[in-house]
Amino acid sequence: IALKEIVLPVAGGAQIRKRALENVKREAELLQKLDHEQIVSCFDVFSEGHKAYICLDYIDGFSLRKLIAETGPIEEARVLQLAGQMADILGYLHSQSPPLLHRDFTPDNLILKPDGKLVLIDFNVAEQREGFETSTVVGKHSYIPPEQFRGKATVQSDIYALGCTLHWLLTAEDPEPITASHPRSIKGEISSATDDLVARATAPDAQARFKSVEELLTHESLAELELESPTS
Repeated sequence: IALKEIVLPVAGGAQIRKRALENVKREAELLQKLDHEQIVSCFDVFSEGHKAYICLDYIDGFSLRKLIAETGPIEEARVLQLAGQMADILGYLHSQSPPLLHRDFTPDNLILKPDGKLVLIDFNVAEQREGFETSTVVGKHSYIPPEQFRGKATVQSDIYALGCTLHWLLTAEDPEPITASHPRSIKGEISSATDDLVARATAPDAQARFKSVEELLTHESLAELELESPTS
């Protein structure tokens, strides 16, 4: 078991504190509705004093942020395999009714376990909305597409963040904000197919981006992927 501790605001009055506690409970309730082996499980939520706690399954491993910061870029074939896992996780979230938008699908929130499987761990800014529109801007700026900055995130916004995460894995550099990422311009040995995958996923214009993770998985760089064997 792992405890996620959230410090509730002391200043601002009872209403601010109540709203913060409601947000914590909302995150826990979202997680408790989900059932996917690559999404962290939530067991309970409670508050004590000026702190709230979410009880989560303990995940052994390192975030993709820490892993790449310490070891450098991952080989291309491995990155593509991880891309397949990310697409599977997002596909599950987006298949909910209404679709669940993560809105912060970044290297910080993806843990790589020793068995080679990824686990998505943080849902504090996730949102379930009819019509896909959201009203607030959240997330890390290098991983946010233009429509999310405007408060109108869609399933394609999560795909943009997936593409940005691939850029990080391939280059050990965060992508330029609001720009189609081309990892091959940083590492020339990256294939043109993988470069195109990342560029299309991170197209600033949502119309030029993959419409869904299902479409992303048909890209030539991923079409032959064996998703069911992450340790192979």
